[in-house]
Amino acid sequence: MTRASLTGAWPGADPVAAARDILNALGHPHRPVLPELPGRGPGSDPVGRAAVLLDGLAVDLQPHGWRLVPEPGMDHRRAASALRSDVNAFTDVAGDAGLTVEDLVLRVTGPLSLAASLWLPGGERSLSDSGARRDVAQSLASGLADWVRSVRAATGAARLTVLVDEPHAAAVLSGALPTASGYRTVRSIPRSEVRQGWTLVAEAALDGGATGIVHAPGRSGAGEQWDWPDLALLASEALPVVPPPAGPDVPEDPPGPSGAQDREGSGDDAGRGLVLPLAPLEGAGADPARWEVIAGWVEAGRTVTLRLPPPGDPSPAPAPGPAGADRPYRDTAVGIARTWARMGLDPEHLSLVVLGAPDLSAGTRHAANRALAATVAAAEQLDRIRQDGGL
Repeated sequence: MTRASLTGAWPGADPVAAARDILNALGHPHRPVLPELPGRGPGSDPVGRAAVLLDGLAVDLQPHGWRLVPEPGMDHRRAASALRSDVNAFTDVAGDAGLTVEDLVLRVTGPLSLAASLWLPGGERSLSDSGARRDVAQSLASGLADWVRSVRAATGAARLTVLVDEPHAAAVLSGALPTASGYRTVRSIPRSEVRQGWTLVAEAALDGGATGIVHAPGRSGAGEQWDWPDLALLASEALPVVPPPAGPDVPEDPPGPSGAQDREGSGDDAGRGLVLPLAPLEGAGADPARWEVIAGWVEAGRTVTLRLPPPGDPSPAPAPGPAGADRPYRDTAVGIARTWARMGLDPEHLSLVVLGAPDLSAGTRHAANRALAATVAAAEQLDRIRQDGGL
């Protein structure tokens, strides 16, 4: 069925409250995430959370960002402690409520964006040094495998999906990231090296017990020559085959389209996914190429997470009518279904779609809960449309 999830961070600084919100909103069959709370301060940001997973490498925090250092210090220990408290809070809340965690999503900054965001002791991005890039990718892979293993053991999650977030992918591939001085840009990274790093991290996550891998190859536009079809193809080349989950605690779901199981980690391409921002097919803000990517992925039996715009965002909605702050995403399901029909896609393939709420950390907890509830409602409406055979 069509599911809902969260593709960004959560507001506030209380991991217990965040876990309670996420679990309340994203119960089965939806896909809860381990909450990220950047509002807690340094160490709870995406780069800091990923940096403390690095096996054998240490970081500290400087005014310009996280820096690789010989030995872990206070900043490193604070970030590691915050990450542990997130897992403990999530596990405690689920246990106190008597909930069985069937699905869980872990989001981690990928090796490309992590190397772009970490700084060398000499003051340049680690991205600029081939040896440093290799060390970051290998260290992240090793640390991620251990983290996945420990989170799955702590939560008892039957299915665990790792979302590899690469917000700087297009900038790195295009050579658009500025150096420390700002007068030059870091040379573009070869496609083969990027593919190798992504594959290394994905395979490590699977070795640690992940049952699904989702890539979020982001782009912002300015100075970036790589577009969604290019990024999706590279992500596809880097995603390994996902083995089926084993064990008596794995819930059985009915078959989905083309005989695939309607869940992550089915032993075929359903365990491999892509995250793309939702855009209209035509009109203002249209991006037909993005929809061609979506069509190709679902027809191959892979999942696609459509990241919704922030509530009240003035960007065009994919259906008539503004989203508005009070009723966010009210037209989302109908808009996607209409586009699906225009593309000639099988309505059953909507079971491979996940609607992802965006980063909600800038707003209030009340607003975030309202937006997440609206995302769930849109996903359930879209699934009803699927069951009715489309529009």
